[in-house]
Amino acid sequence: MRKIKFMKTNILWGILLLTVSLFVGSCSKDSKETIAPAPEFELVTEMDGTNPLFVSPDQVFKIEYNAKNIKSVTTSTLPEGWTAEIDESGKYINVKATANAVSKAKLTITATGEDTQKVSKEVTLCCLNFFDDVNGTFVLNEGNMTTENGSLTYITADGYVFDDAYKTVNGSELGNVAQDMAFYGDKIYIITQNGDENAVGKKFENDGMLIVVNAKTLKKEMAFSKQELSELDWPTHIAVLDEEHVYIRDNKGIHRLDTKTKKLTTVEGTSGAPKSQFVTMNGKVYTYKTGALGCILEISSDKDSATKINFPYRTEISITQVLGIQAAEDGNIWVMTFGFGKTAVSKFNLETKKMIQRQISVKPSAGSSGVAFAANGTDVYYADGTTIYRLKFNADESLKASSGLDAETNLVDISTLDDNAGLLYNGLGIHPVTKYVYINSIKAYPLFTQNQIWAFNFDKSAETPVAKYENYTNFPAGFFFAPKKINTNF
Repeated sequence: MRKIKFMKTNILWGILLLTVSLFVGSCSKDSKETIAPAPEFELVTEMDGTNPLFVSPDQVFKIEYNAKNIKSVTTSTLPEGWTAEIDESGKYINVKATANAVSKAKLTITATGEDTQKVSKEVTLCCLNFFDDVNGTFVLNEGNMTTENGSLTYITADGYVFDDAYKTVNGSELGNVAQDMAFYGDKIYIITQNGDENAVGKKFENDGMLIVVNAKTLKKEMAFSKQELSELDWPTHIAVLDEEHVYIRDNKGIHRLDTKTKKLTTVEGTSGAPKSQFVTMNGKVYTYKTGALGCILEISSDKDSATKINFPYRTEISITQVLGIQAAEDGNIWVMTFGFGKTAVSKFNLETKKMIQRQISVKPSAGSSGVAFAANGTDVYYADGTTIYRLKFNADESLKASSGLDAETNLVDISTLDDNAGLLYNGLGIHPVTKYVYINSIKAYPLFTQNQIWAFNFDKSAETPVAKYENYTNFPAGFFFAPKKINTNF
């Protein structure tokens, strides 16, 4: 009986052990089967790791991705004005921003695997609705007349260079040989020399001779073809008082364009107007006549004729040539002149006709844009070759004009800082907010694709720029800055 009982006990234990073994084995097998493979997720759309993803307002940007072993894809909440819609079957995300969306946003894309494992990607978004930022900088490019259209480079407030901004926003290009820009209200007016056909008859595909864009988004709102402006002969500069008073300078003189009727009217007394940027202030437009009988020409919206404002009959430094004019912060006009071997920078009062002259040591070149100098407060900057000068203008009437030679400073020769800075191209610019002095240089005319945009704070250093951007321009026509307050009230 004991033997039988022992055998029964052994059998029971055997069955129990077998059962436990089978159970454990089964659990182990099940455990191995439930381990989910690691999720795989990557963005297919090419991203620049250092620069944001630019999105045009009201246009959908598709971010494509590859996913494997993924249960779901989600996105973070975006600021007002931004949307991100996921299409998991198509494996893409449609990103969109309104014109009024905040300019910058962060999008986090999270892919969740079959268990709790997650993979995240972060994308910096930037809506192209910031071009009216007073801290930004425009560089308008002529382009190579024989081979390409003009273009517009934009430097953001944080120093990102947005190349060919107009084309990026509109999908089309500016006209051949872009020359000048003017701001009015919520619009920017851009004039080109040749429109869709250059001087030798070569046709170009572009948006025309005069293009009007939204100042905030750069979206084209209006365009005038070369045929519509066929009366113009190589236009170069533009100024705007309102939509009915858009002034365009060409080889014949100055014309008023009514953009509502598309009618061009010649402004009397402007024949031979110089190839130089206008001064627009106090609801009026100013240019000048050069020569021994040089003067300022004033144009107002109440008549289609220019009023002469003569320089003083006698000046300490004779005036036989006007090199350029700029607006002074006190309502006067800066005038750079040359006569009998001497160059002078003068402050000219339009009402009293009083002119205070200060001699400088060089005769700056105006370049094709007609910008001979730039002024910030009482500091006047100009260049001879690749050398930059500054005159600290002292308006003390007791001083002789020659006192300017003592007040003049040779700041820097750009060519000593970069072997590729062979020559300056089209003048200087001063940022109205930062007060940085901007300079364009190229290696040589045949080597214009090797170029530099310089930004200097000369009060801190004349040898080290605060910023330098290489190989972005194509024969730059000049620097342009959004006004501190864009409005239509004069």
